[in-house]
Amino acid sequence: MYSTVESWAAARGATEIRLAVLEANEAAERFWRSLGFIEYRRVGPDTFKMRSHRRIELSRRLSGATVEGSNK
Repeated sequence: MYSTVESWAAARGATEIRLAVLEANEAAERFWRSLGFIEYRRVGPDTFKMRSHRRIELSRRLSGATVEGSNK
């Protein structure tokens, strides 16, 4: 499914895909990193449903573009 989304985005001129996972969701973070996503920042804590969460924002370059703000 992801490869379809990536192809669709690239065909429309996207140079990067960004997403966020909750810091506590280690399985999701491992999954996205296994697809080549890299961390570009951590945000939070934010409160959602009366709980405090931090999120990890990840990005993956498309078509050889560089990732702005990448620290990894």
